[in-house]
Amino acid sequence: MIAAEYGYEVLPGVALDTPGVEEVLRRRERGLRWGVLALAAEVMASVAVLVTAGPGSTAAVVTAVCLAPVIAVTAGLTWLWWRARRKERLVLRTYGWQVWPVRTAEVRVVAAEGERAQGRRWATDGRVVLLQPDGRSHCSFPVPGDGWDGPPPRGRRRDDQVWFAGDTRFGGMIAEPGGLPFRHVVRSAPGKRRGSGAEDELARRAGLMPRNRRPGS
Repeated sequence: MIAAEYGYEVLPGVALDTPGVEEVLRRRERGLRWGVLALAAEVMASVAVLVTAGPGSTAAVVTAVCLAPVIAVTAGLTWLWWRARRKERLVLRTYGWQVWPVRTAEVRVVAAEGERAQGRRWATDGRVVLLQPDGRSHCSFPVPGDGWDGPPPRGRRRDDQVWFAGDTRFGGMIAEPGGLPFRHVVRSAPGKRRGSGAEDELARRAGLMPRNRRPGS
């Protein structure tokens, strides 16, 4: 693990064992029930109209045309919610917290709108920069927006340190010191650093390593 190689503190156990994290995850996962209930209600409504009016009736056709896209959207959003919660839990139960020095910075990124140079359009975007021991950038993630999970830390907030659980080549969970609140982050492009066999195994287990990425690359 690169954090240990840098001499940074890696807390024992896994991030999921942090007091309060499991509770926050379960609360988030309960939101899946609303998606399932909405999907069930939409399907039952369409079946009721089909049974009452008949398969070939105008009412059945209109209902199918109107509800089919709604059912598809609800199913898609429910699946995306489930997938996001599953990924969070996988990362938190695979990795322990790593304590990283950090700073925020504005970087140039390719964008749809912005200043044109070298055949591309460029804009600036905020980044959370994890630092090497010499103060240089190790990697950066987009600044997490709204939706931090969990209560804010008590007392004075440290702005020079974060806790990170995951693989800095790909992403993971970033948290305030103490483990709460936390937020899922993903690198804009996977890092090119070669990982050890153990690092690659953890990344695969947590669902962080892209399927088309070969081990050790």
